[in-house]
Amino acid sequence: MITIELLEKVHDDLKVDNDAPDDEEGDDLESRHYLNIIDAFKMPAWRWGEERNGFEKPTKEPTVAPPPTSKARYMRDRFNIIKQAILRNEHFSPPAIAGHERTEYMKLTSIKNLLGRQGGHFLIFGLLARMEDGAFYLEDLDDKVELDLSEATPESGLFTEGSFVLVDGDYMANSTFKVNEMGHPPSEPRKDAMKIFGHHDFLGIGALTIEEQARRLESERSARHQTSFVILSDVHLDNYKTIAALTSVLSAYEEMETADQPSLFVLFGNFRSRPFLFDGESAREYTELFDRLGRLLATFPKLMQHSQFLLIPGPSDPYTSQMLPQQPLPATMTESLSKRLPNVTFGSNPCRVRYFTQEIVLFRDDLMSRMMRNAVHMGNEQDESDLRKALVQTILDQAHLAPLPLTVRPVYWEFDHALRLYPMPTTLILADKFDPYKLVYGDCLVFNPGCFSRKKFSWSTYHPHMVEPKERMEER
Repeated sequence: MITIELLEKVHDDLKVDNDAPDDEEGDDLESRHYLNIIDAFKMPAWRWGEERNGFEKPTKEPTVAPPPTSKARYMRDRFNIIKQAILRNEHFSPPAIAGHERTEYMKLTSIKNLLGRQGGHFLIFGLLARMEDGAFYLEDLDDKVELDLSEATPESGLFTEGSFVLVDGDYMANSTFKVNEMGHPPSEPRKDAMKIFGHHDFLGIGALTIEEQARRLESERSARHQTSFVILSDVHLDNYKTIAALTSVLSAYEEMETADQPSLFVLFGNFRSRPFLFDGESAREYTELFDRLGRLLATFPKLMQHSQFLLIPGPSDPYTSQMLPQQPLPATMTESLSKRLPNVTFGSNPCRVRYFTQEIVLFRDDLMSRMMRNAVHMGNEQDESDLRKALVQTILDQAHLAPLPLTVRPVYWEFDHALRLYPMPTTLILADKFDPYKLVYGDCLVFNPGCFSRKKFSWSTYHPHMVEPKERMEER
């Protein structure tokens, strides 16, 4: 049956297809048509359908004031998405023909099936949670069990309440689960997830066919489209030294040949050295700061003509809230900048960029300190030698930007899909006050540009045309 909703969907699909000229091929593709900025609040809200065992679109648009059932729904989605990836992993899936490939594999047991099986050794999967009595429990969709972590040995990564973990141990006579080892679920490479779910339009700008992927990949790596993205974090507009350093950076790029200038400048907050307060003085100061930024950017006409600018709020920017995703900077404070410079976009936190075939996730949060403060300590815990690697592994294995309890990092329940990292992105930019770093995990490049407002005024340059992920990011 032809409905209004169906006609609107067809119309939207045609709009996406017509955004790019259809007679361009290979090197002839124009890169500006394939640089898309996606707001977290405009991403399609794909949910996990337990009956079909796949992604489904809800019948209603998500809202920031949902019914109570949405709280349980988004946690079930997280559980099911991770579990289906686990069961496809070669270490957890049984051989197609018994005895031909391997005789042993890791078998998951649901918590309700522990009943009456005291003394047995099991591998279970679920949500790590702390109850009112202070004890740790593991929860799945059917039941929960108390954990004894006194002799537990954690594998690599950071373990926090609100994360989904694999637990190996023994079910004791007192109905507690004595943990021997605890680990994160294995992540699924992007190419494997896209083979299964690539036909879903997760970003809301049109899914790519295999032929489109190949054509765009060829163009993405061509000499004609060698470009860069400049990433700066904590650009304190109320600090004259920061403004002077920003002016020097922009002046250097302004003097370049047009073909060598960056296609995108990303400026992360916080945009003021002091947190925003809900008073008239703070609002007036922010308005003046962005007006000043607009006047500064207008002095670089070549960059204004060639490059796009993306501004993403920090955790202390207006309107200050612990809720994720974070809304873009309020239009009442950025109106002057928007009128002066039409190629400036105010993004949500997080937001995403698709450039040809690449999906880039941009997130501003002091994630390292937040995760360390809420890490669960165990009996046989060893000091983590590389906190950067531990953080990156945790975030990507959890397939989520905030694997923490709602009491620590509240989220809009019906917009939790905007925090998912499944399928795994091509690049993840975790802008943090922590020292800059660059890591590649499962073919995903993860880096922190560091704090621009520190003494060194460091920033990062991203080169999307480079083939090897580790070569795409350059620290300045």
